[in-house]
Amino acid sequence: MNGVVLIGHGSLHSDSGASMIRLAARLRERGVAPIAEAGFLNFSRPTIAEAVAKCVAAGATSVTVQPYFLIDGVYVQQDLPVDIAKVAAQFPDLTIRVAACLGFHEKLATIALERVQTVDPEPNTSNGTQAALLVMAHGTPLEYANEPVRRMTAWLHEKTRYSLAAAAYLDCNKPRIADAVDDLAAQGARKIVALPYFLHRGRHLRQDLPQLLAAARQRHPALTILEAPHLDYDLRLADVITDRLNEQLP
Repeated sequence: MNGVVLIGHGSLHSDSGASMIRLAARLRERGVAPIAEAGFLNFSRPTIAEAVAKCVAAGATSVTVQPYFLIDGVYVQQDLPVDIAKVAAQFPDLTIRVAACLGFHEKLATIALERVQTVDPEPNTSNGTQAALLVMAHGTPLEYANEPVRRMTAWLHEKTRYSLAAAAYLDCNKPRIADAVDDLAAQGARKIVALPYFLHRGRHLRQDLPQLLAAARQRHPALTILEAPHLDYDLRLADVITDRLNEQLP
């Protein structure tokens, strides 16, 4: 019997992983995986080892690890394999597979579009205002791994038809979010809809992004900056996860 373990980053804010834990329950309810648990790389419990141990105790003879990450960055490519190797040593008879990260998926893009429309219900009509879309992501120093963010930005730009669009990063990559806001303003934007392209409401969403946007509003008092909700919980994320799992399972 195959079990599934969703693996997220984890946060000092203990409630930030609640959406992922709920999605593990949805996978069980839908019959996608009769055994499905959630675990974290850092800060939060259960750990990967604890989540896998629960699957084994429930009867799993194999486990598919689903990275609950938007991109295939350092955490997925470097940290996760180390943890999986440790788990494999604890359970030598267990077959462990690793699915692809969420990446770009049209259902994920549809969720992102709806988050934009939450604060700007009719993005196709700017009413004479030069409007811009800013997709704010964490970023990774593995440059090629940021491609899903760029692809998401292009997809949203096409659907919303804002005059301008940019992807920007909190860390590790350029343009930085502050620089992207300044650049959009320099290009004539009078309104920016900023989408936090994040799954969890951890420190970055609670502290870093609000501070960056507050500073941007001070630098550009004539600029309207609307902050959309982050991705958070949505049943369609279970569909995205199901597709990634099906790509991995034999």
